[in-house]
This record gives sequence, C-alpha cells and structure tokens, in this order.
Amino acid sequence: MDILWIVILTGYAICVAQSILALTTKRPVMRTTAFVSLAIAFAAHTVWLLLRAVQTGRWPLVGTREMCAFLSWGLVVSYLIAYRWYRANALKSFIFPIVLVLATIAAIAPGSVGHLDDINSPLQKILFPVHVGLILLSYAAFFIGFGAGIMYIIQERELKLKRFSAFFYKLPSLEVCDAISFKSMAIGFVLLTLGIAAGIYWQGMRDGVFWHGEPIEIFSVATWLIYLFLIQSRMNAGWSGRTTALASIVSFMIVIFSLVLQGMRL
Repeated sequence: MDILWIVILTGYAICVAQSILALTTKRPVMRTTAFVSLAIAFAAHTVWLLLRAVQTGRWPLVGTREMCAFLSWGLVVSYLIAYRWYRANALKSFIFPIVLVLATIAAIAPGSVGHLDDINSPLQKILFPVHVGLILLSYAAFFIGFGAGIMYIIQERELKLKRFSAFFYKLPSLEVCDAISFKSMAIGFVLLTLGIAAGIYWQGMRDGVFWHGEPIEIFSVATWLIYLFLIQSRMNAGWSGRTTALASIVSFMIVIFSLVLQGMRL
C-alpha cells in the first residue's frame, strides 16, 4: 500500500469516526478536523486517479481496484453535492462508511497497468471510459439515495414508536430525506441511461454485436427498469416517503450485485 492510500484511508476513517460521534453526542465534535481530513483525503484520492491515468495511459476504470477507487471518489463528490443542496450533515454517517469500504478494497486489491486489447479506434477509447464512468457515477447517486432511504426509515420508525434516540434530532426532516432520495434516483437514472447507451454503441463498434446477453448486461438493464418503474410510480402514482425509501434500499442490493459483475468483467 503506497503513501497516498494511507493518507486517503486515514482521512476517510476520521470522517467516519466524526460523523458517528456527531450523531451520538449533543455537541458538535471534531468538525474542523473532519473537514481538513476530508479535504486532504479527497485531494490525495484525486491525485492517485490522475497518476494512475498517466501510468496506464488510459482512464483508471479497469478492474476491481480502479473501479472501487473511482466509485468511492464519485461517491464523495455526490455527497458534497447533496450536502451543498440540502445541508444534511447526518448523511455523512451513512455514506462515508461505504466510501471507506470501497477505498479499502481499492487500496488492497491487485491492479493491472495494461491496456484493453479490444479497444482500437480513437472513438472506442472515448466511448469505453464514458460508458464505465457514467455507470459508476450513477451507482454513486444511487448510493446517496440508499443513505437517504435509511435515514427516512429510521426517523419514521422512531416517530411511530415515539421513542427518540440521541441521533434522531440530528437527522434531516422526512421531507428532506425524501427529496434527497428521489433526486438522487433521478440523477442516477439519467447517468445510467447514458452509460448503457454508450456501452451498447461501444460494443457495436467493437465486434458488430450490440447485445451479448451477458449477466452484466442483464443486470444493468434490470437495474435501469427498476429505477424507471420507481421514478414513473413517483411521478404518476404519487409514490413517496416510506415506499420510495424501501425501494431505494432494495434497489441498492441489485446495484451492488451489478457492481460485482462489472468488476469481474473488467
């Protein structure tokens, strides 16, 4: 493990610790420390991706290590955007443990510095990172929706039981959780649509076949159909709140499986 990953993991671990303490204590703790740690870790993370791109001569989106590195980086970006829009501090407690796990996998997983042999034309070299990058960014958005769904379920349960734990008062309102969940799903759906379209076109250019029926293709389309159904139901049938939150949690499991298949394929 090189020095950059030590810095990255240390910084994200501090963010996880601070976010958990912030939920369980009445007073803000380690805010400045967590902010500085996040800034340093994210900068080191960005540098690693750039160095990896220079080292391999391609976008760092091949294999388990690079995919987890990029996805964890994209998840931090997604969290920062969600925080900028909603100021939901508690979201960090449900997102940064995932970031830390993905970054740890990236730090310890073996990686190849080789090129993809079946990518020849300049257009294919552009389409491949667009395809994989957009899909991973869509997964990052879905992860945000998952975190918001968890917050919604926890808060709703405590409201029904009228038993309020220490971190109940740190959670955003049900309306904010619902808004984060839906907007994340909508953004993720758009990114996933564009990523799948780029992948189909790339495969057609590569070997003349747009659909191979491989497991990763099936699960990607299944994920797309599920989120299409959720968004349509939200817009036309008025689905919201608990139903959307539960659906985002269940859909998260399918996204995880698709991610595993994507890593095995690349």
